[in-house]
Amino acid sequence: MALAINMEDHYSYTLIELAGKVDSGTADLLDRALESAITEGHRDLILDCKKLICINSQGLRVLLRALKSYSVFYTLTLCNVSGSIRALLDLTGISRFTVIRDNLDQAAASLPGDEM
Repeated sequence: MALAINMEDHYSYTLIELAGKVDSGTADLLDRALESAITEGHRDLILDCKKLICINSQGLRVLLRALKSYSVFYTLTLCNVSGSIRALLDLTGISRFTVIRDNLDQAAASLPGDEM
């Protein structure tokens, strides 16, 4: 299964919905989408992983690089992360560097300066 990415600008954040798999064949697509969202959108990004089936080391590398490169000026919040992907994020330590919320409403409410 390929990776589908849908980006939507909201009042105070950019929502990036992921569907499918992030692997060696699709990690570059995620990288370009994150870069595009950061250069064209808000300072706060939410990755909705509700339809994300799996992510491999290439995808984790993209997330880690985005967190490292942009964390001074931007926030990257993940939501709707499956148990298996959450376990992988915990195992690799990535969960220590980003906010992970149960759902989109919680993610949006946790953004800095958000007035929901």
